[in-house]
Amino acid sequence: MALGKVMSRGQITLPREVRQRAHIEPGDVLNIEVVGPGEVRVSVLPNLSPRELRARYPIEGPIDEAGDRQAWQEEAVRNVLGGTDA
Repeated sequence: MALGKVMSRGQITLPREVRQRAHIEPGDVLNIEVVGPGEVRVSVLPNLSPRELRARYPIEGPIDEAGDRQAWQEEAVRNVLGGTDA
């Protein structure tokens, strides 16, 4: 078992053993999901190139970036974690 500590600003240092076993590297983007009281699930999201992102998440029609950003992010997380294509 590895222990971490939450700092005053909410930052957590993942112990080396955890990072190594989970293949978490500096710069990785993590999805953090609350699964119950006192319990979270952390998943590493794939690091995709712009070309891969455009292929996976094609955009059709006009874009309202400010209004659509949250929906795009939620759909991307569902697609990556659920293993489905957009």
